[in-house]
Amino acid sequence: MSIASLVILNACSDGDDAGPTPGGLTEEQAGERTKEIIKANDCDGPAGGYSSVKVVGDTWVLVASIGLNSHTWIFDPAAGTVTESNGVCKT
Repeated sequence: MSIASLVILNACSDGDDAGPTPGGLTEEQAGERTKEIIKANDCDGPAGGYSSVKVVGDTWVLVASIGLNSHTWIFDPAAGTVTESNGVCKT
């Protein structure tokens, strides 16, 4: 493979080399911190892991099921807050 091919492959990568994440946290750390905040505020949180963890702007968006319902939490590490998208529990 030539050097030119390597440059093209690198330029077409899927963006895994993204910049820092909100709060400098990994997905696992964001999930654990979110659970801690939810529990500290006597709110219902997922018993297991999250089915989806994404970075959206300066926040983490985490999705999990509780019973038959899917819930979405938005964790803002700068503010130290978690908001549930359906408004059941706001911390």
